[in-house]
Amino acid sequence: MSQLPDARAEFWYERDAAGETGARTGLMDLDGLDLPAGADAYLCGSLPFMRAARAQLLQAGVPARHIRYEVFGPDLWLAHAEG
Repeated sequence: MSQLPDARAEFWYERDAAGETGARTGLMDLDGLDLPAGADAYLCGSLPFMRAARAQLLQAGVPARHIRYEVFGPDLWLAHAEG
């Protein structure tokens, strides 16, 4: 983050974010979050989380091409390879 000009990280933890300075407890909710024009969003998490987060970002005016992601969760390909 320190190498990206004007970058900031926002964190939500489903449970007990009290130990993390500036983190929020609960599911991600963009209401009240100031998203600058031209913002890029980088998501990492499970598919259900990223679907919900992407929908909120789109609704907030972030273009789909500015939303990048990395899946964090079970290997979906493994189930198909063994089948």
